Amino acid sequence: MPLPRPLRPGDPEVLGDYRITGLIGEGGQGTVYHGETSTGAPVAVKVLHARFFERDDAERRFFNEVAAARRVAEFCTARVIDADITHARPYIVSEFVDGESLDALVRREGPRDPGALDRLAVGTAAALAAVHRAGIVHRDFKPANVLLGADGPRVIDFGIAQVVDAAGTEASRVPGSPAYMSPEQLAGRRPGPPSDVFSWAVTISFAATGRPAFGNDSIPAVMNRIMHREPDLTGVPARLRGVLLACLAKDPAVRPTAAQLLLTLVHAKDEPPRTRSFPRWALGATAAVAAAGVAVAVPLWPRQPAVVPAAVQAAPMSLPSVGPLFGQPLGPPFKGHTSEVLALATATLGTRPVVVSAGRDGTIRVSDVRTGAAAGPARHVDALTVSALALGDLAGRQVLICGGYGTGLWLSDLATGRALPFGAAKGDVLALAVTSREGRPVLVAAGHSAVRVLDLATGRPLLTLGGGASDVATGELGGRQVIVTAALDGTVRGWDAGTGEPVGTPFAAPGSRLALAVVGGRPVVVAGAADNTLRVHDLETGAPVGEPYPGHTDRISAVLTTVLDGRPVAVTGSWDGQVRVWDLSSGQPVGPPLAGPGGWVTSVAVTEVDGLPLLLAGSRDGTVRTWRL
Repeated sequence: MPLPRPLRPGDPEVLGDYRITGLIGEGGQGTVYHGETSTGAPVAVKVLHARFFERDDAERRFFNEVAAARRVAEFCTARVIDADITHARPYIVSEFVDGESLDALVRREGPRDPGALDRLAVGTAAALAAVHRAGIVHRDFKPANVLLGADGPRVIDFGIAQVVDAAGTEASRVPGSPAYMSPEQLAGRRPGPPSDVFSWAVTISFAATGRPAFGNDSIPAVMNRIMHREPDLTGVPARLRGVLLACLAKDPAVRPTAAQLLLTLVHAKDEPPRTRSFPRWALGATAAVAAAGVAVAVPLWPRQPAVVPAAVQAAPMSLPSVGPLFGQPLGPPFKGHTSEVLALATATLGTRPVVVSAGRDGTIRVSDVRTGAAAGPARHVDALTVSALALGDLAGRQVLICGGYGTGLWLSDLATGRALPFGAAKGDVLALAVTSREGRPVLVAAGHSAVRVLDLATGRPLLTLGGGASDVATGELGGRQVIVTAALDGTVRGWDAGTGEPVGTPFAAPGSRLALAVVGGRPVVVAGAADNTLRVHDLETGAPVGEPYPGHTDRISAVLTTVLDGRPVAVTGSWDGQVRVWDLSSGQPVGPPLAGPGGWVTSVAVTEVDGLPLLLAGSRDGTVRTWRL
């Protein structure tokens, strides 16, 4: 980002918890300031125009998109940290990236050299894949929105155009910068992920040659070329030319996805350009990744004994059957958090069933499931957000593990709240799971750059598994513990928890959050897809199992699996404010949808109290609700 300039008369000096220290720039959406957190960490604060919030449903739609943006992996993006539209000046806070934009660098120094161009292409494609996995369409991917930090390229403003469009009154405006817009954007259609892939290719052509692929002269001339002419890729290295041609197809249906694009770039070679269209394919059983003459075989995951997922083993029990009181609230909502409840876990303290809830407000609360009463004071964690919870056992003592942004991992005695020493290195945590390795309890922590396996007693690193992941689950396969991840490259990957060796072959993930179950004797992955349906895929082959489960009208934000009356079931929470229960054997819903949370559902859990199966859901208003199953 450019160096901040001094504040002007009338510029804010404080916004919420952020001290404003300088002016970065202005645009059509608002003004960007340099700011600092209470600890002095630098941030970028974008103050949005108030006109974007005139619609009745502006607040809900705005926070829907911001919540999704905050889940995007930060390894090659500028992380969204906070947002507030209740302030007189609505604003979004993101990580401050100290680096020059690609646009400014190319204009100053000219096209990038081959090595820098390859790093840029791979880094920005990875960022785009991460953005799309969070359910976001960038809508304005261009050189000005790529910052070249010391640690590599970072994509900024992802989701912000969508946030503004979702919250405001600019639906009639075509978002984006004309030279980098897709044909469907210019036609006034709602852009999807393929539109971003098109814009990415134009951006890389600019980095390679110093000019966008369809020129940058008059807007009408550029728009005509985008709609009707072939791109000018003169000067683009041969190994990238075929890839860019595929991404620049006029028909969005034949462009590769960002995840497929990333795989192609990793295997790209210097080859003569191809002019045929890039076919759409699916990673999985006997699939092939093919582009510009490069083919990468993806064989079947070999048949092995079925997985018994830890999520099913430890989901607290095989719950009894659904009763006539299904969906009846157990009592009033549990209160205490001041913002979204992002994670839930259930346990027993003595004979007292409790639910542990973690909020965006950085607090952990333990509540009696029967009464909702607090079981002790709130526990504060030095984190921007607590994103994940897990429970473990150390020599008969229940241990609560928290993961989040800004602090990494934090362990405490569940009963007393006393913090426990843990020697793991700092680093943002996206998901947690507990399993065993050589008879010892271990913690699996998924982050932006890797999945780490740590000794639960000491924090000592034992294994590092591949790249980053958005979710993790554990299970047993042929007598050995395995770890299954929703990797940030868009694939489901399996690992041996003892050796760290890969298990099977990766396949395309149905969603960024996953749970495991056994259906009809075979292991499956259960995940919420981008079209708001629940999907089940064979863990060994990646093949779909049955039809998608429709019902939710907004994004599925939480998924878990358990066993109900001997049947494998899935529980889903959504931003439509509903919780649904699904029979994975029959593909049918179990009972009616459960409604009533204050705002969208952000987390779900199940437990049993006095022989009664219960379902719990955390929501955006900071409450936890409980229903009978």
